[in-house]
Amino acid sequence: MTNGKKDILIIMGRYLPGYKDGGPVRSIANLVEYLGDEYNFRILTCDRDHGDTRPYPNIKVNDWNQVGKALVYYVVPGGFTQKIISKLSNKADLVYVCGCFSDYSINALIAKRIGRINAPVVVAAMGLFSPMEFQRKYRKKKVFITVFNKTGMFKNIYWSATSEMEVGEIKEQVHAKDDQFFVAEDLPRMVDPTPIKKNKGRTLEVVWISRIAEKKNLKGAIEILMKVNSKINFTIYGPVHDLEYWQKCQEKLKELPGRVSWEYKGNIDSEKVVETLKQYHVFLFPTLGENYGHVIQEALSAGCVAILSDQTPWQDLEEQGVGYVFKIEETEKYALAIEKYASMNEGQIQEVSDKALQYAMDNSNRKVMKTGYRRIFNTLPENRGGVLEGRHFLRCSSCMEVAA
Repeated sequence: MTNGKKDILIIMGRYLPGYKDGGPVRSIANLVEYLGDEYNFRILTCDRDHGDTRPYPNIKVNDWNQVGKALVYYVVPGGFTQKIISKLSNKADLVYVCGCFSDYSINALIAKRIGRINAPVVVAAMGLFSPMEFQRKYRKKKVFITVFNKTGMFKNIYWSATSEMEVGEIKEQVHAKDDQFFVAEDLPRMVDPTPIKKNKGRTLEVVWISRIAEKKNLKGAIEILMKVNSKINFTIYGPVHDLEYWQKCQEKLKELPGRVSWEYKGNIDSEKVVETLKQYHVFLFPTLGENYGHVIQEALSAGCVAILSDQTPWQDLEEQGVGYVFKIEETEKYALAIEKYASMNEGQIQEVSDKALQYAMDNSNRKVMKTGYRRIFNTLPENRGGVLEGRHFLRCSSCMEVAA
C-alpha cells in the first residue's frame, strides 16, 4: 500500500497508447480514469500495439512510465516472464489479470500456483468464455482448461465477470466455487454533456466502427443496407484483424445499390472516436456478441442512435427512444429501422440525438456509482492467504444480464 492507497497491478496484452485491441484496452483505460484517484494502478503490458513491429515512440521499456493516472511497465513481446510477473506482483496488494489464454496470464497463474505470488490474483474473463468466443481455437482452449482444472491451477484465484450470465459461462468450463466470483460491469468512457448539433440534409449518415473480424459482423451490416430503399452514406472505421474476412466484406460492398454510397476510413485513434462519431446519425452494429460494447456507449455519447443485434447488454434502446435491438437474422427489421431514421427531418433527428446523449450520461453515472470493481479492490487485499470463507458472490446491483 502506497500513500494510503491500495496498489493494484493489472497485467494485460496491450494498453495505451495502443487501441487496436478495442474493448479490453478501453475497459482498463476507463477503469483507471474513474478510479485512479482511489487506487494506485500499475499496468504490465506489451511495448507495442496489435500487429505492430515497432514499439510505441517515447516510452521506457522495462521501466515505469506515467500514462494518465497509472504507471505502466512496458516489456518486449515474449517479455512476460514469471520472473518479472512475480517481481511486480509481490509489490502489489492485488493482481488483476486480463484473460487467461495468453502467455502473461498462463505465467501469472503458474506463478500463483507454485507460490511465487502472494497477493490475491483475479482473472478477468474478458468475454473469452462466451459460447461463440470459446469455440475459436476450441481444442487448444479445452486442453488448456482441462489441464489447469486437473492441476488445481484455478483453485486459489478469483474471477471477475461483467454479468451473472458470464459467471455461468465460466463455470461451464472452470472448476470454481461461488465465493471465487465477483461481478463488475465494464465502466464506460466519461461523457461530455455538451449538446451535439446534428445536421441532416436528404441523406442519412450511417456508421460502423469496430475491429474488422467475423465476430463484429460488418458483412451483416452491409447485407442489411442492401435492403434499404433510402439514400444512405455508409462509413466504415476500424483496423483489419482478419484480412480474408475483410476481402469478403469488400466483395459485398461492391454489390451495394447506387443509393448507398460507402467509404472505408481505416483506423481511428481511440481518443478521437466520440468526436468523429458526432458527424453521423445512426450507428449500425449487428455484432455476433459483445461482453459490454464500449463502442456502443461511445456512439450514444456522440449523439448517434444505435441499431444493434440482441447479442449485447444494451437491450432497452427502443424503450428509451434511442435505437433498436433485433436478432441477427432479422435483416428486414434492421432495414426498416434505418428507413425510419432516413425519413426524419433535421428537428426529429436532433431530438433523438439529444435523447441518446442523455441516455449515455445516465448510463455512465449509474455504473460508476455502483461499480463492482471497488468491491474487488477493497475486499481481496484483506485476504492474502486464500479464497474467502463463506459465500461472497458479489454482484453489482446495476449490472444487466447479457450474453457475452
